[in-house]
Amino acid sequence: MPGQPRGKPGLQAERTQLSWQRSAIGFLASGAIPLLRQGGPLAVGGTLLAVTAVLLALLVLRLGRRRGQRIRAIRRIAGKNIVPNARTGVFLVGWATAGFATAIVVLLMHSR
Repeated sequence: MPGQPRGKPGLQAERTQLSWQRSAIGFLASGAIPLLRQGGPLAVGGTLLAVTAVLLALLVLRLGRRRGQRIRAIRRIAGKNIVPNARTGVFLVGWATAGFATAIVVLLMHSR
């Protein structure tokens, strides 16, 4: 972009942080659903799921903030922008999502 200083990311950091925030909102919504139903199949573990969802959402927000800071601190080597790899954070959130989904399925199976 013509008005943008060389070597600085444009809206990439903001878009990245917004995507992590959307993931955190997804965890919060998933944790709130069991609390909406009184005496439903997830009544026993609903509170535990909600607390877990809040903790996972906070983790995702922290990872997103850290990722945004890393993108803002972009390095330029040999004329190319070098952005640190996000593999660890993405794997962590992926495994957290799989674990959270498994907990929901286990509670559903246990309540029957």
